[in-house]
Amino acid sequence: MYVLIDIINERNYNRRKSLFSTKKERSMDIRQLEAFVYTVKYQSFSLAAQKLYLSQPTVSSHINNLEKELHTQLLKRTTKSLSVTPAGQTLYNYAAEILNLQQKAILELSDKNQKLLHIGVSSVPSLYLLPELLSAYHQEMPDVRFRTSCSDSLDVIRKVTDGTCDIGLVGTKISDTPCRFLPVTSDELVIAAPATPHFQACLELKDPVSMLLKEPFLLREDTSGTKQETLYYLKNRGLSLDDLNVIAVMDDAASLIRCITLGMGISILSRATVQNDAQLGKLLIIPLEQSAFLRKLYIVYSSTQFMSEQTAHFFAFMKQFYAIS
Repeated sequence: MYVLIDIINERNYNRRKSLFSTKKERSMDIRQLEAFVYTVKYQSFSLAAQKLYLSQPTVSSHINNLEKELHTQLLKRTTKSLSVTPAGQTLYNYAAEILNLQQKAILELSDKNQKLLHIGVSSVPSLYLLPELLSAYHQEMPDVRFRTSCSDSLDVIRKVTDGTCDIGLVGTKISDTPCRFLPVTSDELVIAAPATPHFQACLELKDPVSMLLKEPFLLREDTSGTKQETLYYLKNRGLSLDDLNVIAVMDDAASLIRCITLGMGISILSRATVQNDAQLGKLLIIPLEQSAFLRKLYIVYSSTQFMSEQTAHFFAFMKQFYAIS
């Protein structure tokens, strides 16, 4: 009887082995994901290779292998441009998260005696608030290490919600979240326009904003805090996106500003992000109203996730730093 059972078990094992051996084993690894994420991030195979200290053919090979394994096109390539397919965007979201978690694990495990804070920050606070905040906290707590993740406001809120980030700084708040928001300071939104004679002439008009809003418009992505506040501003003027000539939606603020300086169109942006370019004469700043249109910048933290002692200390320092009662 035991011999018969052994024979049956061996046949079942061989049958399962045969079944799985007919399937191609997937060999997706972290190097392939890094190559893909960096290529999408920098919109260039050569720049991705440079950042990863790899050859360009190696980066291309990693991405080609990913596409073969997943049986789908991830990137659309032409001689002049590179774009991400819907499938590629899905993979990018997951892969970027995997790399962030990998880096967080490395930092946390490399020296258990050192403390780590993972801070999520959207584009405007990353420029306007974060450097001074981290510098001041480092002077008080020099043994603390930082890991910052810069993305759009809604993504930062999501990461704080699920615990990927300990705390965040964002440019908008939402109601459908377990997170709480503390206003830190005000940020002025302005129209940024090319520094050309045409737009210089608009400044002489009685109502330059009405004329400027008819120009080609560059818009931040849906999950950007700046985008949310732009919609709010338009609503107050009795307008919607359908009333604008939107020619591009861009998720990178630096690229958008560069497009403005090259004369592509206008946008509504934070004064803090365009002030330097305006001082250099690369673009024009036009207030949205006679009185500045201000939005709030917020500290965001989870009301459901456990706040570690280190995070609680940093949170208390932030409230003291920004004089929040």
